[in-house]
Amino acid sequence: MVKAAPLANLSTAFLSLSPPLDTAATTRSSSNALPPISESSSSPQKPQQQSHADLVSAMTENGTLLHPVLERHVGTDFNVGEVTSSAAPSAVPSAAASVSGDASNDDDDDTNLEDADDNSSASEAVPKIVACGKGGALYLPAIFSKVIELSGTDAPNIVYIGTASFDADKNYLRHSEEFASRGGCEVRRLDVSEPHTVPPTEEMRRLVVDWADVLVCSGGNTLHALLRWKETGLDLLMKEAAQNGTVLCGGSAGAGCWFNSMHSDSLRPDNVKHPSRVKAVLDEDELEDWDYVKISGLGIVPGPDFMAVPHFDRTGTNGMERSEHAEQVLVETEGEVPGALGIDNNAAIVIEGDMAMVVSGDGEATCHVVIADEETGETSTAPLVPQEELVPFEELVDLVKPATADHLETLEEHVATDFGIAEDLLEPALSNTNANAEDAPASADQEEQVSNVKIVAAGRMKALQMPAVFEKVIELSGKDQPKIVYIGTASFDRTDKFNVCTKAFRELECEIERLDVSESDTVPSMEEMRRLVVDWADVLLCSGGNTLHGLLRWKETGLDLLMKEAAEQGTVLCGGSAGAGCWFNSIHSDSLRPDNVKNAECVKNELDDEDLIDWDFVKISGLGIIPAMCVPHFETTGTNEVARSEHAEQVLVDSEDNDPAIGIDENAALVVDGDMAMVVSGDGEATCHVVIADEETGETITEPIEPDGEMVLLEELMDVQS
Repeated sequence: MVKAAPLANLSTAFLSLSPPLDTAATTRSSSNALPPISESSSSPQKPQQQSHADLVSAMTENGTLLHPVLERHVGTDFNVGEVTSSAAPSAVPSAAASVSGDASNDDDDDTNLEDADDNSSASEAVPKIVACGKGGALYLPAIFSKVIELSGTDAPNIVYIGTASFDADKNYLRHSEEFASRGGCEVRRLDVSEPHTVPPTEEMRRLVVDWADVLVCSGGNTLHALLRWKETGLDLLMKEAAQNGTVLCGGSAGAGCWFNSMHSDSLRPDNVKHPSRVKAVLDEDELEDWDYVKISGLGIVPGPDFMAVPHFDRTGTNGMERSEHAEQVLVETEGEVPGALGIDNNAAIVIEGDMAMVVSGDGEATCHVVIADEETGETSTAPLVPQEELVPFEELVDLVKPATADHLETLEEHVATDFGIAEDLLEPALSNTNANAEDAPASADQEEQVSNVKIVAAGRMKALQMPAVFEKVIELSGKDQPKIVYIGTASFDRTDKFNVCTKAFRELECEIERLDVSESDTVPSMEEMRRLVVDWADVLLCSGGNTLHGLLRWKETGLDLLMKEAAEQGTVLCGGSAGAGCWFNSIHSDSLRPDNVKNAECVKNELDDEDLIDWDFVKISGLGIIPAMCVPHFETTGTNEVARSEHAEQVLVDSEDNDPAIGIDENAALVVDGDMAMVVSGDGEATCHVVIADEETGETITEPIEPDGEMVLLEELMDVQS
């Protein structure tokens, strides 16, 4: 890599602000400190001419402002290249894919770096990054636990790199105390802010590449840190460590440095080693007279070249909001930067290979995606929902709108579309239900007509994770670890929804295949779909989401007919919400809800409250297996402020068919096995309800079904006496 050209001598005509160099501060009393480095053992990569560090040191002694020097390097390229791995996690996490937390450091001599464990692994995904909005957020439990988890050991070796904070002792002590108090981690510091503290390259390699499990970089002046890392060669050692699986983490400057570019306050006058001295000399107007800048980062983060914006929810001392200025920067780059990732102070983006997740440290803070329209210059910002598991990074930051209006207008045209393809699946069983022939032996023909249909329809997807409901799926499959085909069409094949829907099955170590047909470019061949759905699967698991979108895609791809074929041979059909209603003759649906689209977060951020509540429930056709209208989320009220149960009653009164409705509370499920059925409560309180309408009077009757654990005839279950 070509290093930065040495700087010319700096004029010392600037205002004197900084105190003399405190050489005593470079002597470390901590047992974890690096040994003193003599001038003769300085880094062999030190430039022959005056370096940035020499100038910083001279300015400390002579008293000059730092930001004029840094301003020359705003356009410097610090990129060392992406760290990628062929072993990065798949977009479909397997049941066994998890980060081990029981590894340990077997090194008996904690001071012997040469005997330290090799933390590299050919099988792990790299890079591993935890980037926080501010440095202190790193120690919020939800975020700190991710650092430990990614390290693969309960007490990882920590190398603290405080270059951005000018190797200030107080910052090192704060970080080391946090790690030491949370599991006894050993922390060693690496000081390279000034030339006389830089260890030899061999020593830095032993610390950074061979010994460390985690590199913690401080907040502070990012541009200063990047210049010093480039001058000393530490940047390349960081890349090498990242390639080996070492966790890279930090907040503010220690977060943005890993990205391709960063929104920075490095030119803030008091963003120096001794800010109090600057504040004491400059007046308020001078302290506020500075601009944010976009600077290069190390470029280690894989995927889209997004600009990191730490402190996204904060306003700088220049009176400018970070978020607003970041939008302006994107517009000015004219497409050079595809987007920005804003990180609130108490949030973090966690990256492992090409996967990522948002973690909130306080339950409210999050990350945001900002994109700019090259033609109009308008920007769009959307908050990201914190996840419990990793999703593909490119999917996480994808804000290509599926559409709000256009998509819903297209769906509205299909509200009356008939998706029924399986009305006959239960007919043989139901027609054989004869009270007068209970004791009569079944003929061979009658036995052949018994339905194989097996369905678990839950009020919402999370109900399928509840033991009482989940166990019914396993029981109906007839296997301890059934093979699962996940069909996430209704949720637009989003990986975060896959994670939620399959969690219990992955914990059981079931083999799971994912079938994505929401977009035309992901649809497998008909032969491959048949292999999965008809020949391989024991269970078809359908997500919640936009039922009408799901049904349309299934009809267009022929997947609906494969589902029918699978049902005929006894494959279990299950799901929650949309994944429950699709199996019925009809569904009471919120498919026309404005934010019931792929990028719901973006829509919610763009529409006002009135637009978000201006929608109606609709009755749409289902695949037609269960002869009733399904009303999932029965006990809830929609965002349109209409109660599901009340609107479903009105739909029945207005309906031309005589089908009853089965309302399914969110934490309940209807279980169907042939012509038999039962209600299962996931929480001991939720249940199902039967609703019928009197055609003559227009009145409706609603009766709850007791979840007594007993199978009854489906016809009897739906029979309500007026």
